[in-house]
Amino acid sequence: MKANGYYNHPRFPLEAGCGLIEEDSIAFTSDSGKTTETPSFPLEIFPKAIRDIIEALEEYENYNVDFTSASFLTVFAAAMGNTWSVRFMTGWVSRPIIYMVLVGSPSCGKTPPLQQAVAPLLKLDGEYDMIYCKEMETYRRWERMSAKQRERHSLPEEMKMPKRKCHVVVDSTVEALIGALRDNPRGVLIYKDEIDSLLSNFNRYNGSDEGYFLSLFSGTPFKYSRKSNNEHIFLANPYCSIIGTTQPGRLGEQFGGKRMMNGFSSRFLKVYPEIDKMPSWNDTAMPDSVLEEWERIIRKVVAATPSTDQEGKATSIELLFSQESKLRIIQWKDEVNNKVYAETDSDAVRALCGKLETYLVRFCLVIQIMHCICGESGMDKIEPGTAELAIRLTEYFRNMESRIAPEIETGILDNRFTELLGNLRDSFTTAEAVREAL
Repeated sequence: MKANGYYNHPRFPLEAGCGLIEEDSIAFTSDSGKTTETPSFPLEIFPKAIRDIIEALEEYENYNVDFTSASFLTVFAAAMGNTWSVRFMTGWVSRPIIYMVLVGSPSCGKTPPLQQAVAPLLKLDGEYDMIYCKEMETYRRWERMSAKQRERHSLPEEMKMPKRKCHVVVDSTVEALIGALRDNPRGVLIYKDEIDSLLSNFNRYNGSDEGYFLSLFSGTPFKYSRKSNNEHIFLANPYCSIIGTTQPGRLGEQFGGKRMMNGFSSRFLKVYPEIDKMPSWNDTAMPDSVLEEWERIIRKVVAATPSTDQEGKATSIELLFSQESKLRIIQWKDEVNNKVYAETDSDAVRALCGKLETYLVRFCLVIQIMHCICGESGMDKIEPGTAELAIRLTEYFRNMESRIAPEIETGILDNRFTELLGNLRDSFTTAEAVREAL
């Protein structure tokens, strides 16, 4: 089976040219019989302030570092939204869109770190809702008034219906998402504790649902028509990140088959650490200042406002690559990514190579802004050190995908066997079974 090439080429040990640090890794064996290693999340990508929070959550709450780090990375990127962008080449401008899924067995500790990471954005949404309710109350009161009553109360002749501001979307329907993107040009984060509730709804009512998320990943402009009320929505710069959790046994169904071939699976970064026991409990309370610092950082990101154009529309703060950092990225592509692409016959691996190039540029932007927000660097360009950290993070996800692939393919095989058995009669010959299997 051609897809087997996906994990028959283990990535460890990586060449020194990748600039990776290999430490604290756990060995595991793939179906090919070759020993590879479980990668460790490169905590050095974070500025000290965020790294301290992640380590405190590990110390006091026994949160898995990989789950916490991936959650913090995605939430920080979502807080950035469309406020910042990065230009790698003339026609390549990228925004920090991230699709992330945390993979682990039930009760292994996926949900708590994700909840803590998203908490500041949900708290902000609660504050926005209080303002929205007051604005709607004023609007409804205005709506019931006659023209004379509005004049008597010094109210305007026309008033627009308030828009619901938010950072987080939990409704998984495309219609609800498009409405949120329209009302929040900065962008939104789809937050699903169990990501299956999002993925299983694809194509259930509308065959194009999956296509929307394939397009949203690129942040390219698109139009959406609501037939129910004849409304047409144009999104010039849609920003939507996704984060959720799943179990290893669901990976084949959620990311295998066609989704592995059409690039849907490779759009999702997957974190699957080696966990063989439930998280333990700690009787020592974590200082309140730890999570207060995370909230302070997120609020500082959200408070940043981009400039506006002549029409009053917000334009992103665009960063460029320094010459040295750009050359380092090109070196990685030539010496590492192109080599992986050339040495495989798996379409899934080749799709992943393409998406990792996209993510590498986005990681450069997120890491640069993280260090800027925490006072460790500037915001005028992508620095060489940032490029090096982004490469380490990119290779972490490549290696994590090598660990994930056998789980996905096991699901694919199970589905194929099920389909084969369903197509066979109660009694059949070997020749008939072979023909049906082919």
